[in-house]
Amino acid sequence: MAEKLVRADISKRFSEMDVLRDIRFEVEENEFLVVVGPTGCGKTTLGNILSGLEKPTEGSVKIRGEVVDPHVHNISYVFQEPSCIPWYTMIQDVTMGLVIKKVDPVRTKQRGLDVIKLVGLEGFEDYYPWQISGGMKQRVAIARAYATDPDLLIMDEPFGHLDAQTRYLMQIEIMRIWEQEKKTVIFITNNIEEAVYLAGRIIILSKLPARIKGEYKIDLERPRDLTSPEFLKLRAEITQQCEVVE
Repeated sequence: MAEKLVRADISKRFSEMDVLRDIRFEVEENEFLVVVGPTGCGKTTLGNILSGLEKPTEGSVKIRGEVVDPHVHNISYVFQEPSCIPWYTMIQDVTMGLVIKKVDPVRTKQRGLDVIKLVGLEGFEDYYPWQISGGMKQRVAIARAYATDPDLLIMDEPFGHLDAQTRYLMQIEIMRIWEQEKKTVIFITNNIEEAVYLAGRIIILSKLPARIKGEYKIDLERPRDLTSPEFLKLRAEITQQCEVVE
């Protein structure tokens, strides 16, 4: 049985509003877990708590038995919007975390080149954000996240602002990278098709106050066929559970 990396048992309240109520789940090492639920149900708040950026009102998130602390645990976070620094070249942006950690400059540069190649942007190392597309900017964000060799990678609707074709290509790309690197990923989305395409397991959140409504283990062979009867059946079942309008 795979080792449990993350154990979450939390509730979150803002003033008088319950946002997350009795959210309990575990994540195994190297698992690709997708959290899905309707817009405004607290998914981003959950991501912030899992990363240690916010504290739960009740309970805790533990990584390998210790309460999560971004100063202690190696966690990377890919946000909804592209987060490239305008005055940084791609190689500078991607290696920013390694520079902050004071990793040897030679190792830092080599790791930067490696992850840029990993995300398919070899040859663009010296480009600035204004010179590249939205999809490429998200690849930079993914490369930056992988550069520090994280124990846990949290991705909060990272493809939500992309057009449909670019989004689909990025889904293929993130699967390729995950299968090569085998990191533990918690991927947050409100897109059911995306969830079924990516996930090893899906956790479904309800509307506010968000609770866990259900869980699906996705055993479909990779790469997944979006038009197969099995895929379409799962997508329909989870859509009905999710209260999400596609």
